[in-house]
Amino acid sequence: MKVNWDYIQKYWDWLGHIVEGLIMSAIVTVIFVFAVPLKMAALIGIAFSIGHFHGREKRDYELSVDMKPPHLKAHLIWRWSADQITDFWPTAIVLLLGMLIVNGL
Repeated sequence: MKVNWDYIQKYWDWLGHIVEGLIMSAIVTVIFVFAVPLKMAALIGIAFSIGHFHGREKRDYELSVDMKPPHLKAHLIWRWSADQITDFWPTAIVLLLGMLIVNGL
């Protein structure tokens, strides 16, 4: 069976980012659980993952428009492409919901 990676990239890329964000959060949580209580470790893991995705998509935008340093206008996320927005926001929303659940809403 041949996997159609173009189809997956076009229609399911956002889901891969969500899975990656959840796994990254879990890994960082496991690392910090030895230093702080579980709830705090989980919040640290989720915050790290959200920050990682924002930074990665910001950097993707900087490269796509050939932005010269200091890259201050890259934080204007409404200028990001549709691909950059759909990579970041679904992941950020799922991770934020996870953060709210861990924190007890």
